[in-house]
Amino acid sequence: MTVTLDMLKAHQQDYLIAKWENGQLVMEPTCYCGTPLDEDYFCQECQRKCDCNFIACCDPQAFAVVEKLLQGNPNFKNYQASLLDK
Repeated sequence: MTVTLDMLKAHQQDYLIAKWENGQLVMEPTCYCGTPLDEDYFCQECQRKCDCNFIACCDPQAFAVVEKLLQGNPNFKNYQASLLDK
């Protein structure tokens, strides 16, 4: 199943955008409103701390790496991931 940014916004789901760049996984935290977040995950637009436990993957390579991360790392046990349909 794929997800769109509009779906995430409608469900008020904060998320990480995952991309495969230069041979490595890059994840960017984003508020459900679409505002990119700093490392403190505080959205200046919504004035709230975001909980980015959903990973929207931009490409199949990123999705494959994220799936392995979710399965093998207990720190990510409460995370979900899906391919991003742009």
